[in-house]
Amino acid sequence: MLRPFFPLDPTSPDKTLAVASPAITSASWVASHLLAMLAFVLLPLGLLTLYGHLRAGPLEPRAWRALAWSLAGIALIMPMLGFETHVLPIPGRLYLAGTIGIAPVMSLMYLGPAFVVFLLGLLFFAIGALYFAVAIWQDGALPRWAGVLFAIGFSLWFPAFPRVIRIIDGFLIGLGGVWLAWSIWREAEDAQSRFAGPAGFHHPT
Repeated sequence: MLRPFFPLDPTSPDKTLAVASPAITSASWVASHLLAMLAFVLLPLGLLTLYGHLRAGPLEPRAWRALAWSLAGIALIMPMLGFETHVLPIPGRLYLAGTIGIAPVMSLMYLGPAFVVFLLGLLFFAIGALYFAVAIWQDGALPRWAGVLFAIGFSLWFPAFPRVIRIIDGFLIGLGGVWLAWSIWREAEDAQSRFAGPAGFHHPT
C-alpha cells in the first residue's frame, strides 16, 4: 500500500528511468522496501514454528521439504530486495540531478543474472508455500483454508504485478499468516493448560 508503482520496461531503460526516478527516490519507496526486508527476516521464524508444529506426525518429510524450499527461496530473494532498497535509488538521484548515460543500469539489473536468481527465489518460495499448504491440509490440526490463503499469497508474490493485485495478495498473506499463528498459539495454550495441574504445577512424570 505504501510502495509507489511505475511502468517497468527493461528493454527501454531511458524511458523507464525517466518515469521511475521520482518513485525510487521517494521515502515511501525506501520505507516499503525496508518493511518487506524486515518481513523476510522474520518470516523464517514463523516457518520454523510451522515446521515444528507439523514435524511430530507422518507429514514431517513434506514439512521439511516445505521449509527447505521456502528458506532457499528467501535466501535468493533477499539480494534483489536489498538492491532495490539501497542501490536502486542512487541512479534515480543521479538522473534527477542531470547525470546522463546511466539508464542502461535498468537493463543490466532486470535483464541480467541477478533477476534470474530472483525469479528462481520466487519459484523456490512458491514451491515451499505449496508444500506447506498440502501438509497443513493433510494434517488437519490447523485451519486448512488458512494454509491455502498462505500458499496462494506467497505463490503470487511478484513485484512486477499491478498495484491492485499486489495489495490483494498482501492481504491474503496477512490473513493466512495471522490465522495460522493464532491457531498455533491457541493450541499451545490448550496443551499447556492440559499439562499443568490445578494449582499451576506440572504433573509429576
